[in-house]
Amino acid sequence: MNRHPPDNAPPARCRICGKPVDPDAKTFPFCSDRCRTMDLAKWADGSYTISRPIEEADLDEGE
Repeated sequence: MNRHPPDNAPPARCRICGKPVDPDAKTFPFCSDRCRTMDLAKWADGSYTISRPIEEADLDEGE
């Protein structure tokens, strides 16, 4: 998978703190292990939720 944006695209930003992230970073799309862990914690404590129930059509989209 190519994570490099086109030359005219803005730099990728960390989803937690907003710092620029190198697409080749081992923590991509996060700037650090700390931000990656914070994101995981948000899923674990219920801060993030799926907006609607998953339907059969959603499962078929990936094929």
